[in-house]
Amino acid sequence: MPDDNVRPAMKDLRDCRVLLVDDAKANLDILLEGLKGEHQLSVARDGETALRIAARQPPDLVLLDIMMPGLDGYEVCRRLRQMPETAEVPVMFISALDEVGDKTRGFEAGANDYLTKPFEMLEVRARVRSMLKAKAYSDAVKEQIAGELRVAREIQMGMLPSDFAGVERACGVEIGAVLEPAREVGGDLYGVCTAAGDRLVVFLGDVSGKGIPASMFMVRTVTLARLLSRVEAEPERILARLNDELATDNPSEMFVTFLCAVFDPGSGRCVLANAGQCRPLLLRSGAPPSWAVPNLGTALGFEPGLTFERTELVLHPGDSLVFYTDGVTEAFNPREECYGSERLLADVSTLCGQPAPAIVASLLRSVRAFESGAPPSDDVAILVLKVGAPAALELRATPAEVMRAVEALQAFGGAMRVPERALYGLALALEECASNIVNHALGRDERQTFRVSFEVAGDALVVELRDRGPAFDPTRAPAGEPGADDGTRAPGGWGIPLVHRSVDVVEYAREGDENVLRLGKRLAGRTGA
Repeated sequence: MPDDNVRPAMKDLRDCRVLLVDDAKANLDILLEGLKGEHQLSVARDGETALRIAARQPPDLVLLDIMMPGLDGYEVCRRLRQMPETAEVPVMFISALDEVGDKTRGFEAGANDYLTKPFEMLEVRARVRSMLKAKAYSDAVKEQIAGELRVAREIQMGMLPSDFAGVERACGVEIGAVLEPAREVGGDLYGVCTAAGDRLVVFLGDVSGKGIPASMFMVRTVTLARLLSRVEAEPERILARLNDELATDNPSEMFVTFLCAVFDPGSGRCVLANAGQCRPLLLRSGAPPSWAVPNLGTALGFEPGLTFERTELVLHPGDSLVFYTDGVTEAFNPREECYGSERLLADVSTLCGQPAPAIVASLLRSVRAFESGAPPSDDVAILVLKVGAPAALELRATPAEVMRAVEALQAFGGAMRVPERALYGLALALEECASNIVNHALGRDERQTFRVSFEVAGDALVVELRDRGPAFDPTRAPAGEPGADDGTRAPGGWGIPLVHRSVDVVEYAREGDENVLRLGKRLAGRTGA
């Protein structure tokens, strides 16, 4: 609401436009003479012309005769009320019809005032000024409120993340998201944040109602969800504590449907818990879209002490989770048809494998195309989490795990658009070095583990290997002769020259009880950090 101490800036009455509509030239001449110099004036001699003028240049007031050829004044008034440009423009009938029934019909058609002929010009001026002042004040208040709502929208949207680059690099994922409120501000929300243990927390929700109350409840929900994501490891616990906080102090009795997912990039494990939100979709190559959780659950904020189910998935590289609010499935077209879940499944079935932002944009386009210009029935929020290649792995000391590391590097490089030639050389070096760790540092003991991680750093793709074997610098190992690896050659052996030929950087360090080996391959055309 506007500040009581700040008076809205009102339009000068001399700048207000009055549309005079009468088929009798004598009546128009009287009105023109009486109002000239006080306001801007437009004239129409029939109803059709009046409607065209009003649509092209909406007036601040219409003085309207009733008995005219073609469209009469009643019909003109009704059509003015149906046109978005003039729906709230005040209309005053000036007519010779003075029966109560005539006046009643005029007000039922949407008139704000009714003056009978013959009229006194002094009275016309007074009524015109009064109605223009009321409209000018109303317009000023609306503009002030609209300005404050624009600021509120900016603040609200500023609470939602839009730059996911850091999270994507850290977790080896792609993220796309969009939120479009049905009004200036709304109650849909989403969040993406990292938490302890290298976890990625993703949530999406929909507050009951719309407008300012929903947006304020949304801000509170987002803030609490972020804080709880830092201290709780499992999504059902995040929901339980969030519900307790929202339900304990909730005099407005609002509620929010909410879905929370916790993703572990290292293992691909994703745990979801749902509190009444639309069920997310799982997109997986070679399979039709499927619901990622079985049940809806109970919305948050009704009462404390609720518990929530958890659903566990393993997401593979290329898999996508599509989160959305009911503004998607409950979108309507002009024929009052609902978009619905079946149409959603059909539309996303063609999006598997696309980048996360492209999935978001395509789904939103499908919804808007279905609406065919009908006003949105609700806020729309869509968030897509797509799993890329893992950026880090913990591997057992077996030859099979060596090949898993090589496959992960190839997947990571593909996701980062690394040229195949550069990737091939780095893969050869990784296989050689990882094999030495498995065979010599860890003695093929499956109980022992080593770590491999990948990153694009500056202009290079870097592979880091860590193991807790005996201290050993492979860059200083004597080179042997090429030959079959029978398990008897010295650590490092003749493979070290192969590693040096395949990559641009080979660096070793002993950090605590770990051997740390970094292999780097420069990428043409890449610069910066």
